[in-house]
Amino acid sequence: MSQDFALLYQQLGLHPDCGLEDLKRAYRVRVAELHPDRHLDQSSEAHSALTELTALYSGAIRFHRIHGRLPGSTPRAAFAGNGAAPRSSVDTHATAHTQARGNARPTNEPPLRTAKFATLGILVLVVVMVVLHWSETDVPAADVLQTGAVAEAPSDAPRLELGMEEASVITIQGQPERIQDDVWNYGSSWIRFEDGHVVDWASAPPNRLMTVTPRPVREEEGVEEP
Repeated sequence: MSQDFALLYQQLGLHPDCGLEDLKRAYRVRVAELHPDRHLDQSSEAHSALTELTALYSGAIRFHRIHGRLPGSTPRAAFAGNGAAPRSSVDTHATAHTQARGNARPTNEPPLRTAKFATLGILVLVVVMVVLHWSETDVPAADVLQTGAVAEAPSDAPRLELGMEEASVITIQGQPERIQDDVWNYGSSWIRFEDGHVVDWASAPPNRLMTVTPRPVREEEGVEEP
């Protein structure tokens, strides 16, 4: 575990062997504590601490996606020797395979029906993989975004505003799925920055942004942008 990740666990009050959900929960609590709105007299220090924490958290999430565990945690016990399975496991598998061959019976099922069943099985497998991938897609603040409508969020929840800094956007909206030039993409929605500050957005289902209106409203115009 690098010194950076050690700092992450220290700030969140966790051990490297903690679960992924424990890490997410502790991160959300810590982000709320470091929010610049709660440290108006030390906004610069709070912004730096929040930016550093967000970077460390993102790195830990990427590490978990690649290695299946959090950085610094104890790897799962591997088989001894050159990676071969224990002899008892091999013998059991061979015995089961032999019994299966001995009990196999000829089938009179038409080839066409067999092909249909095989196609149906492949479709079911694809659907299951898509559902699992969707459920594991993780970004901070996803618990709020997946509701599909800003109106369902608490009325006192923080909202995106014009002129807001990048760190505040990450706190409210979470990490973007993709960044292209100055545009942050959140699925079907996006946020545009200029000089590190929000200047425009577009909120659309199913990935609505934490905004009051689908497009920003300029104070001098008093109407929603097209």
